[in-house]
Amino acid sequence: MMLKVIYDCVKQHLLNFPVFGIALNVTDSSGNTPLHWATKEQQTESVKLLLSRGANPNILNSNMISPLHWAVLYLFNDLVKIFLECSTVDVNLEGEAGNTPILVACYKDNAEALKLLIENGGDIVRANNMGCMPVHAAAFSGSKLCLEIIIKRGEELGYSPAKHINFTNNKKCSPLHLAVQSRDLEMIKMCIEYGAQIDLKQSDNCTALHFAATQGATEILKLMMSSYTGEDSIINALDGSKETLLHRAALFDHCELAEYLISKGANIDSVDIEGRTPLLLATSCASWKIVNLLLSKGANVELKDLLGRNFLHLTVLQPGGLQHLNEHFLKMKHIEHLLSEEDQEGCTPLHYASKQGIPLSVNILLEMNVSVFSKSRDKKSPLHFAASYGRINTCLRLLEAMEDTRLLNEGDKKGMTPLHLAAQNGHEKVVQFLLKKGAFFLCDYKGWTALHHAAFGGYTRTMQIILNTNMKITDKVNDEGNTALHLAAREGHAKAVMLLLDDNAKIVLNRAEASFLHEAIHNGRKDVVNATILHKRWEESIITFSHHSSTNKCAIIEMVEYLPECLKVSLYLASNVTFKKIEYNFRYLQCPLKLKKKCKENEEIVYEPLVALNVKNAIIYIMKVILNAILLYRMAYGFRAHILNLAVYSLGLIPLTLLITHLEPDVSFNATLKYGPFDNKDSNFIKVCMSLVFIMSLFGICKEIIQLFQQKLNYLLDYSNLLDWTIYTTSIIFVSSLFVTLPIHLQWDCGAIAILLAWTNFLLYLQRFENYGIYIVMFWEILRTLIRIVIVFFFLMLAFGLSFYVLLGSQRTYGTPYLSVMQTFSMMLGDNNYRDTFLEPMLADKLPFPLLSFIILIIFSLLIPILLMNLLIGLAVGDIAEVQKFAAMKRIAMQVNLHTNLEKKLPYWFLSRVDQESIVVYPNRPRYCGFMVTADTQSADTTLELEVLKQKYRLKDIATLVEKQHNLLKLVAQKMEIISEAEDEDPSDLFQNKFRKEQLEHKSSKWDTVLKAVKSKCA
Repeated sequence: MMLKVIYDCVKQHLLNFPVFGIALNVTDSSGNTPLHWATKEQQTESVKLLLSRGANPNILNSNMISPLHWAVLYLFNDLVKIFLECSTVDVNLEGEAGNTPILVACYKDNAEALKLLIENGGDIVRANNMGCMPVHAAAFSGSKLCLEIIIKRGEELGYSPAKHINFTNNKKCSPLHLAVQSRDLEMIKMCIEYGAQIDLKQSDNCTALHFAATQGATEILKLMMSSYTGEDSIINALDGSKETLLHRAALFDHCELAEYLISKGANIDSVDIEGRTPLLLATSCASWKIVNLLLSKGANVELKDLLGRNFLHLTVLQPGGLQHLNEHFLKMKHIEHLLSEEDQEGCTPLHYASKQGIPLSVNILLEMNVSVFSKSRDKKSPLHFAASYGRINTCLRLLEAMEDTRLLNEGDKKGMTPLHLAAQNGHEKVVQFLLKKGAFFLCDYKGWTALHHAAFGGYTRTMQIILNTNMKITDKVNDEGNTALHLAAREGHAKAVMLLLDDNAKIVLNRAEASFLHEAIHNGRKDVVNATILHKRWEESIITFSHHSSTNKCAIIEMVEYLPECLKVSLYLASNVTFKKIEYNFRYLQCPLKLKKKCKENEEIVYEPLVALNVKNAIIYIMKVILNAILLYRMAYGFRAHILNLAVYSLGLIPLTLLITHLEPDVSFNATLKYGPFDNKDSNFIKVCMSLVFIMSLFGICKEIIQLFQQKLNYLLDYSNLLDWTIYTTSIIFVSSLFVTLPIHLQWDCGAIAILLAWTNFLLYLQRFENYGIYIVMFWEILRTLIRIVIVFFFLMLAFGLSFYVLLGSQRTYGTPYLSVMQTFSMMLGDNNYRDTFLEPMLADKLPFPLLSFIILIIFSLLIPILLMNLLIGLAVGDIAEVQKFAAMKRIAMQVNLHTNLEKKLPYWFLSRVDQESIVVYPNRPRYCGFMVTADTQSADTTLELEVLKQKYRLKDIATLVEKQHNLLKLVAQKMEIISEAEDEDPSDLFQNKFRKEQLEHKSSKWDTVLKAVKSKCA
């Protein structure tokens, strides 16, 4: 806004106000000052006024342009004069890309401005950022008058015209190079007249002649050739790629120029850096005029490039290449030798034509009696190439030219026949054609059949053709024991797997003892696993495994480890949901009862899916409702077993508790050590209690010994077993006065330990019940945190305890290190006893180190009661929140382990009565289960899962629409008789859900009507 006001005032000559004196150089968003605006609008008086008021003419805008640059650029030469009259103007100011006003004048052919600038001290040899000088700018833009002025000024400065005209920029490019690029014949003549060197090379060794040859500028080339006076021959000058002028002409099919160069003695067989002659280069670029010209001039057709390709190799690579050659050339005798020559890979021109799929070139070569039995270094015939790239017309023509069909079943270096190669790349039309011609179902050197290769790529239509021809090949195995089903599953081709399963392919194990389902699971192929779960042969798939394999176990166990989300699908399908009831089936989550005996006999066989779920933390992927259901049915007999176990344990706990409460410890505090029985042992009640404790302790020890032999090393890893041994041992010592005489204090010590640990162990028994388990888990989580913290901060407690022992050792509570540490522990809980310990001794002058004692007390109060206690509380709260977050899952995991261990201990006859494969739940029926059972509701799919599912279906709809449009375009091309042999691809199927696929196929589309109409017309 300020700039607009100033500019309006300038135009109205109102700049006398002193307020504008400080804003003459203000800029707008583009960096333009008022002087820029006045220059652009060609306001002469405004420019004069601004300059007279002190405006800076050397300010560059955001495009690095000053007002003087604009004046020269727009040919405002009157303004140029005004600027040059100003003493503050920099005539050689560098703007965009380092261009000075003189360079701008040369680019715009502004000779008048150029004269003014030179007269006012303009530098004619200053280069811009690219190294270009005014002489370069004049030559490039065709500014003849400017070039004359610059050359003349250069002579005045001591630069001869010959030296000045051969100045080069950063790329060693001279004015002659730039003039040739502009194709300005008159400017080229001027440069030559001033002494430009025609053979001067730039940084890539290109001369101006190479530029002219590239452009096909025959007249310019003739002018420079006639003006060249050097001693060396210029006609065969080489650039950085060792290309001659003839190479450049051949590159762009400049026939007239090539003919002129040949007439001037150009080397027709010169070789560039890639070993290409002009003939080979012209052939690779489809410059057929040059090709026929060079052939007529006697070019050597036997020369090859660095890849060993001759002239005919490159010809057949071009569409219709052989048709563009003169007929008399193809009839020459030496052509027969070229037809059988091989490149570095051992390929003949027929191999190239078969690979490209150009039927006309193939026909011409075959008419010239080219051998179809030639082999490449990989032992591939032309038929191998045609089959590999899906060239069905080429295959047809090659087989017609064969007197026998031995090539049809010959293998290459890897033992692959044309049928293998066609199946490997999914060319179903070629596969069908080869089978009709009698191709055999052979194996390559790895034992792979054509079906293996098609299944590996997921080409279902190709597989269907092979299966329709030979069903026996379905179960053929390769050297690794893999069937086609293994390979399709490994690569994640769900539709191919479904096709093989529908055709009753055998589900077998390979040499690694893996089935196709193991391959899919181990490679993370979710689509294959889910599709197999939905298939009718799912049960057969999961029972096919080896019990003795360490890596390929039952598929359910493998899914727990690798794809737990797929197990969720199988559990959904195993459940039967109706309006009134829900039937949950557990056959995938538990070992069949008939096999449990075998598992016990052979310890190497383990089938525990639920335990595996706990170990791999995969429960979060499985439906909580199904797990609750299986625990519900197990609780039917497990609850009774746990109650019985708790009752047996209580037979020892209750008498022990009664003994503790009815007996009083008779421990003397003198030095006399008392021996003997309890005072009330003669009471019958006490005798009965002591006998029960003793019997149940012996029973517990026997039970632990049996468990030790059963569980072996796992027994030692369970901390609860150590707790049991401690309880039973201390209980026996506590009641040992029935038989032996022991010190009373030892008995009561063991009694205190026994009653403490016994009731603590009772807490562990409660975790086996559904509603109490989660709280016990929370307790143990917090206890573990506390133990870790105590171990860490014990040294801090020890430090303060010993410090207080030194400072307060005169007091009885701190008299020994042991007492001092214990008192410090009590102070941590808030029992500072400040008055008796610190204040009164200090007032009575009985505190040995008062200042240091108070300092240590302050530090202790800050670190221990405040910092440490709050840290413990914070960690406890954090653990509770974490436990509550996964409360249900932790409870299920704990109960799974408990019930699984319980089943191992129960006899077979008992399990046979209570075992169930499924359970029926009536969700609408009112439940009166009391406070022991909680009801869980089924969780719905998350919003994210639903959105992903919607997007998946949308993509499938788009894929269907694109496929229909693709078919329409193929029909249109067929109707217009457009001949094209493209690769036939067999895209993998995008629809894994059969029901959804059928729904999409029956979906109406606006393209259906168009397809039907075009098909009817084509028919």
